Parts: sequence; structure tokens; C-alpha cells
Amino acid sequence: MLILKFKIIVLLLLFCAIETRGQIPLQLSNQVFDYLKNKDFDKIDAMFDTTGILNFITGIEKDTYKKDFKSFGKLKKLIGFEDEPNGFKTKTALGLQFKKEKKLLILVFNQKNKLEKCSFEEYTETPFFHLKGYKGFAEVTDLATEVKTRDGLTLGANLAFGDTSKQKSPLVIFVHGSGPNDRDETIGPNKPFRDLAQGLAQQGIVSLRYDKRTFRYQFDSKLMNDSLTLFEETIYDAIDAVNIAKQFTFIDTSNIYIIGHSQGAMCAPKIAELCPKLKGIIMMAAPAKNLVDLLPEQIEYMALLNDTISNAEQMQITSIKWMVDKIKSPTLSYKTPKGMLMGVSAKYWKSILNYNQVKTAQRLTLPILILNGERDYQVPIKEFNLWKQDLINKNNVQFNSYSKLNHLFLEGEGKPNPSEYNTPGHIPQYVIDDLVKFIK
Repeated sequence: MLILKFKIIVLLLLFCAIETRGQIPLQLSNQVFDYLKNKDFDKIDAMFDTTGILNFITGIEKDTYKKDFKSFGKLKKLIGFEDEPNGFKTKTALGLQFKKEKKLLILVFNQKNKLEKCSFEEYTETPFFHLKGYKGFAEVTDLATEVKTRDGLTLGANLAFGDTSKQKSPLVIFVHGSGPNDRDETIGPNKPFRDLAQGLAQQGIVSLRYDKRTFRYQFDSKLMNDSLTLFEETIYDAIDAVNIAKQFTFIDTSNIYIIGHSQGAMCAPKIAELCPKLKGIIMMAAPAKNLVDLLPEQIEYMALLNDTISNAEQMQITSIKWMVDKIKSPTLSYKTPKGMLMGVSAKYWKSILNYNQVKTAQRLTLPILILNGERDYQVPIKEFNLWKQDLINKNNVQFNSYSKLNHLFLEGEGKPNPSEYNTPGHIPQYVIDDLVKFIK
């Protein structure tokens, strides 16, 4: 809750040596407030990281926050403050009282303690994720650690566990969906992987979640180049994450599972095929068809949410379909410009097209659990039914679907739409229980 008054914040800063997130972003946030109050915009601008591609991005941020600030009227006071780790960055929210309204100022500081984001949002007393307890509200340790990859990268991570004193515990490793996801798979105010980590730890299952390389190194042009494939982006890092189990004596290294979500679920069969150490895989919202074929369906669904397709929406749908045809063409060349391929290289798309997750899963003998929300419009229930159709005769595969859940496995009602991802929620206890039952 945004309930800390300014004097309390100052007192907290005196004791922040015990604050594991570090004192510098907290001090810098208060500096930003002071500069705003005095309209010292040049001093705020000097706090931005302007290296590489960030020079372009923060240039837009600088223009926008000043324009918004001037439209709110006189800044009267700071009414609240909250911060949270955001992968290898720190995110802070300042509740500000202007003459006529309240606003949130969202700041993101990177590992160099430089600003990457400074923007105003609508005011709420709960700007960040607040984890509710699952069974028994048992204490959970969320230990900061890291994953070392085969190509020498370091990915920030957390190991979550409850009471490990009685026996060695199973380990699950979370594998993200598409896009540059942090270790919690943060989407709006929701953090599905942190939910699952909390719930599993309270029932004796250790979990590892790590920042995806496309999140941690998203501005590193040497790494985020046209040589990236599905294997470098997702599969190899998940396998390398298995090796962290050796470091902790309370982990049962013969009892390691992958929990993949969306694209991570799609990759889970290949991860299992390449990593014989795994005991089983859990696939949450796994596409059965090729990702390329799902994209036009998603675009059309969203365009039809208001029951009509505008000319602009139709142009977008036509453009997407044209690019999909280009991607699937047997003449697709590595020289094809990314602008013709949805901004992604031909090499990456070829790695997607050459992978058949269903056939890979058919070859596996380890336990598999496939889950889907029936309100999921991104990986709709028909994808789940395709998995059932093709794997129904496999004794090692189990299937569960949930009538109220969307793509994030959060409950909702009515016709699913993107806006519900902005509503704070938590993965229900019954999903946690199903995972525990399968693992144990």
C-alpha cells in the first residue's frame, strides 16, 4: 500500500543498509521528487542513461514526462512511495498530489543507477504486485542467485523454498513465454511465476526463476542480433538452469521438472529431449500449432472484440497475413529484411518452423502435464484439444483445463480481452494443488 509519509521514507533511508535492494535507487527517487517540485528538469534529464539505443528511448521519456507534468498543475506533496526489484533493475512508484488530482510517477533505475523510465500513470494505492499467501501462509525464502549460460552470460535469478530441513526437495524451473520477460514473467501488475514459486514452496517444492536473456541483454546489440534462434533464446538457457541444482544440498537432483508457459511450454518437449536429467515437464498454455499460424488468429480476435473490423484493423490483418506467408515460403532467405518478417530475422523464424513440439512430445516417455485456461484467447482451448487428440494414447500424459482461467491462469468472466491483464490477480490455489499433485 502507498501509505508511507515523507518523514517515514527519510527514516527508512537511514536504515537502508539492511535493505537488500540497495539504498541508491531510493535516494535517487527522492532526488527526482525534489527536482520535480523545484522544476529542475535539467537535473532529472541528467540522471537518464543515454548510452546506445537508450539515447533514443530516454529522449522520448524526457519529452513525455515534462509535457505531462506541466498539464497537472502545481505539485503539492509526496503522498506515498513504494519500490520493488525488477529483474536486474529497480522500479519505484511515487504517489504525487497535484493541485487537482493524484498521479503515480514510475521510475526505473538500471544496474548503473541510471534512469531508464520516468513516466506518469493513473494513481492507485497498490502500484506493484502484492503476493498473497497460499496454503497456511507459510514462510518462504526467496534467495537471490544466478544462472550461468554455456556462452558465458549471467542471468539474475531467485530460488524460492520453504522448510528444507526434513528431506531433499523436488525442483521446478520456470521457462518464460515469448518476448523479453523478467524472472517473474511480469505482465502489468501480475507476476505468474512469483505466484507459482510462492505456492509451490509452501508445499515443499523448490523453484528457480531467472531473467530471460532477451530481458537482461535487450539493449546489447552484440547478443540481440540476427543469429538468435529459439534455441539460444529459450531452450539452451533452460537446460543450463538445471545445473544450478548441484549447488544446493537440499535439492533432489533426481526430481527436477520444467514448468513452461506459452512459448516456454511449447519448448518444454525439446528441453526434455535434450536434458535427460529431467523427471517431468509441465506445459501451461502450450501452442500445438506453429506459432506463426497463431499470430493472425490473435490479431483477428482482438480486432473483433467490438464486433466490427475497421479499415485500419483490416489493413493490419492483411499485412500480418502477408508477412506470415512470407515467413512460411520455401524461398525464405536469410537476407530477407526483418521489416518484412514482423521485425524478426529469417534465421529465428526458420528455427520456429523447423520445430514440431507435438511430434517431439510423442517421442518422450517422462511424465507430462498439459494445462490450459478455457478463457485463453492467445493459446485458445482448441490448441489444448489438439494436444489431447495427438497424445491421448500416451500413458505418460495428463490433461487439465480450467473454465475461468485466461492465458496468465488468472480468473475472469465474460469475453477475454487484453485489458484484463492489467487487473491485479493471483493464480488460484487449485492450480497450485494440481501442480503439486503431479510433481509429488
